[in-house]
Amino acid sequence: MKNQDSKTPKKVPSLATALRHDQLTWTCPEHIFTFSSTKELTPLKGIVGQDRAIEAITLGAELHSYGFNVFVSGVSGTGRLTTVKHILDQVSVSKAIVYDYCFVHNFSHPDNPTLLKFPKGHGKLFAKAIDDVMIFLKRRIPQMFEEDSFQKPRNELIAGYRASEQSLITKFNERIKPLGFVLGQVENELGLMEFDVLIILNKKEYKITDLDALVRGKKITKKKAQELTTQYHIHRTELENLSRLSMKLMQEFREKINEYDKSNVSNIVKGALEFVRENYSSEQVLAYVQAFERDILEHLAIFLPGTGNEEDDTEKPTDEDIKAKFAQYSVNVILDNSLTDAAPVIVETTPSFTNLFGTIEKVFDNRGFWKTDFSQIKSGSLLKADQGYLIVNAMDILTEESVWPALKRLLLYGKLEIQSADSFFQISQTLLKPEAIDLNVKVIMIGDADVYHSFYFGEEDFKKIFKVNAEFDYEAHRTGEMMHNYAHFIHQLVEQESLIHFTKTGVAAIIEWGVQHTGTQHKITMQFSDVADLIRESTYYARKDGSSLVERKHVVKAVKARRRRNDMLDEKIKEQITRGTLMIECAGERVGQINGLTVYDTGLVSFGKPARITAGVGIGTSGIINIERESEMSGNIHDKGVMILSGFLRERFAQQFPITMSASIAFEQSYDGIDGDSATAAEVIALLSAITKIPVKQHLAITGSMNQKGDIQAVGGVNEKVMGFFELCFEQGLTGEQGVVIPSKNVQDLMLDPEIIKAVKSKTFHIYAISTIEEAVELMMGQPSGELSEEGKYINGVFGEANAILRRYTTHTLQIQKTL
Repeated sequence: MKNQDSKTPKKVPSLATALRHDQLTWTCPEHIFTFSSTKELTPLKGIVGQDRAIEAITLGAELHSYGFNVFVSGVSGTGRLTTVKHILDQVSVSKAIVYDYCFVHNFSHPDNPTLLKFPKGHGKLFAKAIDDVMIFLKRRIPQMFEEDSFQKPRNELIAGYRASEQSLITKFNERIKPLGFVLGQVENELGLMEFDVLIILNKKEYKITDLDALVRGKKITKKKAQELTTQYHIHRTELENLSRLSMKLMQEFREKINEYDKSNVSNIVKGALEFVRENYSSEQVLAYVQAFERDILEHLAIFLPGTGNEEDDTEKPTDEDIKAKFAQYSVNVILDNSLTDAAPVIVETTPSFTNLFGTIEKVFDNRGFWKTDFSQIKSGSLLKADQGYLIVNAMDILTEESVWPALKRLLLYGKLEIQSADSFFQISQTLLKPEAIDLNVKVIMIGDADVYHSFYFGEEDFKKIFKVNAEFDYEAHRTGEMMHNYAHFIHQLVEQESLIHFTKTGVAAIIEWGVQHTGTQHKITMQFSDVADLIRESTYYARKDGSSLVERKHVVKAVKARRRRNDMLDEKIKEQITRGTLMIECAGERVGQINGLTVYDTGLVSFGKPARITAGVGIGTSGIINIERESEMSGNIHDKGVMILSGFLRERFAQQFPITMSASIAFEQSYDGIDGDSATAAEVIALLSAITKIPVKQHLAITGSMNQKGDIQAVGGVNEKVMGFFELCFEQGLTGEQGVVIPSKNVQDLMLDPEIIKAVKSKTFHIYAISTIEEAVELMMGQPSGELSEEGKYINGVFGEANAILRRYTTHTLQIQKTL
């Protein structure tokens, strides 16, 4: 409906190009395929369309210099993981020098377990060799202690000690007995028996504490008791000296008996370890074997439970002590590469701290306390990938607490220190600190470009340790070779998943969808995971139809069904427009109002819808007010578009006088915020309409970015935008006038649905391509844009009218300012 304040437009031919129906899409030429169905084809060979990424990954995989780890960036679904694994499987064959890693008890510093490194397969053999040594020693040492040849000299040492000890006691007794004293045993306050000097009176033995009772019983005099007490303390001192001499005798005996035992057992232990020394000659292993042997000889008692010397009053080891001690003579093989024939390629899908770096587990002892030792050290993915490659997802690394800082330190310094996670996070303290491992691993991290840039610009050390960025392209040129690759990919997926093979028409439909997915006719998507999903869904509908082959109609049905499953928001908005809740007009004319086009992206599907853009203008000095920006609902790009609009007005109308006006531009009924500059052309036309009062055609919608010179630039989502306005017009009834205005740069991007192509062919709907704002003005406002005079001002048309009105605004503003 035409506003009362609008001027009657003069119909003029438009310079804009009305597109033919054959320009609106690209159709895959089925004649290029020589097969009847994909069953006749072979699987897709290698990786296609990612030459740049393959070169980068290969460089990172084969260049073993410091820091050449690889970050693989790109859109999900482009085959990043598959490509990485494919390349590494080829590279790793030629890089097969791997090692075994073991931890053993550190006999000098038990809290610092010792690391032993072996060629692949030798770690397990070393552990078995040590186990065999212990089995032999557990059997042979007790046997030797029972042999007469061993027992006779040992018993002589024992007898000699006993005789010496008895001699000391006998001599002491013989010396004090004539003096009325004798050596005896009494019970102390703890209930234990100990030697003491006893007093002999009338052939009876008395303790020193009995003298008071004897005096009271008048069996001895008080003077006699005092004399006996004095003599007792003298002999008691002599007894203490005797005890010290006996203790020294005991120590000398123990040293002799231990030395005897060691000298006899030493040959057995040396012989048992001879095989180990001959077959494992590294400095670390020989040092461990030496410490192992020395510790065995120092703890022979654990081999003789329940036996010992009567003279040896040291505490005997308990069964728990013996078990724990024997455990120290084992080997913890934390990495066994005996079955590894190539450099390892480890894909860690759950890169938690423990899974990546390993841990030190804890167990309860018999008393209910936590304990741990070297045998509880466990390896993680990083150690398993030593001399090879570890593949992880960048977002997983970032979301797992403290994993990135620890991984960064490891790649910077090449040292792996295995700790329990609770110790790393300082939840509890683990006293065990295993020896650090020199690690040679190449990490390949997979993520999108945003994550890569966050790392690169936010982490100072990132560029030192990830020097290779392998960028995966999400699209490729739509060549005949690539279309044939699609057909081979379909064959491969069908065979792998027992799907249904495709006819030529079905393959063509898949390819057309792949082209449409890129938003341009000259590219085809490389997001093969999305392509694979469409192949699976098309197979589903072919099976429901009972078809033995997937045809075009099944692919079309799958595409429509996918959109149907995810278009609830689209339907809700369409319903609001139909009911009039969202006000959009598809007919008539109106001043200061235009139909722009927007795109909604739900993540699963994108769809376009028209949006009402309005402009208001009056005398003032505020300039152009972006209402969305003022209400903080505008993105940076949209703000830039409005600033470009101001620059355009200055370029066209402010060459001879300043523009003084107050204008506002708004997206009506927009409550979620907007961004992008694709509405710049629409905003210019709405503003010119508001200034000149020349109405804008409401049966047309327009999209297009614009620069300060008035050139129309390409926009995104052109197919969705055209479809959005067409659906609304179709719903309200096609009149033959309705259409969409798009940038001419976007013509090559059109991949429109058959319904739109049919309407354009029958001239009930139109699509126009424009290159300049002048063409847009003439098309949307129905009048010439205007001509420039020799003085550089517009003298007619829309621009001439706008120029005259803006000049009047300036004159009125200056007059008002003079009166103030």
